[in-house]
Formats: sequence, C-alpha cells, structure tokens
Amino acid sequence: MHKAKYCIVTCIDFRLQKAYSNFIESRQMLSTCDVISLAGCSRDLVKPIENWHKDALLRQIELSVKLHNPDTLILLDHQDCGGYAQDSTIAQGLTVDQDRLAHSEWGKIAKAALLEKFPGKSVQVYYFQLDGKVEEL
Repeated sequence: MHKAKYCIVTCIDFRLQKAYSNFIESRQMLSTCDVISLAGCSRDLVKPIENWHKDALLRQIELSVKLHNPDTLILLDHQDCGGYAQDSTIAQGLTVDQDRLAHSEWGKIAKAALLEKFPGKSVQVYYFQLDGKVEEL
C-alpha cells in the first residue's frame, strides 16, 4: 500500500487554486496527499442537494482511506462559495465575518460527519478568504 499523510478536499473555484496550492506547498504536504476537488467542498457532507452527492464525496474519501490510509482528512472551504450559495445555505455577498461564521457552523457538522465515518482519523477544517488569508475553523 502506498501511504499518504493527508486527504484534502477542496472546492473547484478557480479563484482559490493558487491559495490552495500555496497552503499545500507551505505545509510540505505536496506529494504526501490525495486531493479531491468538487463544488462546495464540505457542502455535500452537511446539506447535499441530492442524497447521492454525499455518497459520491464519501466514496472518494473512502477510496483515499482504503488505498492510501491518510492520517488526516482536511477540508478547505472558502469565502463567497457558490456551492454553498446554490440554495442559499450560505448566501453570497456576506461580509467576511458573516461568511466565516456560517462556514464555521457548517464546518463543525462536516467535521463531525467525517469523524463518525472515519474514526481514528484526524479532521481539520480551514477557511480561505478571497484575499488569501487562511484560518483553521
């Protein structure tokens, strides 16, 4: 078995690709992680539009766990996310503080869902602002 240290879930949003890359590289995670990218990042764990959306995301994470046994699962959510806004779960156009607070609440639910599904794994949730600032939720 090939061993990864991390399984990272990101949003597909092109505005954050450089910030995500910088995050991964600055923490020496490059070449030690599986990366899964989908619209809304953690959204499908907490409030999927269709039930199969959650199943599809969990299947990808399960494959990472089965094939590469990462120690840590990481969710990289971000400000002004269209995936969360598609049904106004988190509205677009909020202040950074309002947006961060909403992501913090949903992030707790996502983290709990992953800890329940993957006991023994560490789970981290980060919030990326569009200006590149990052914080752990």
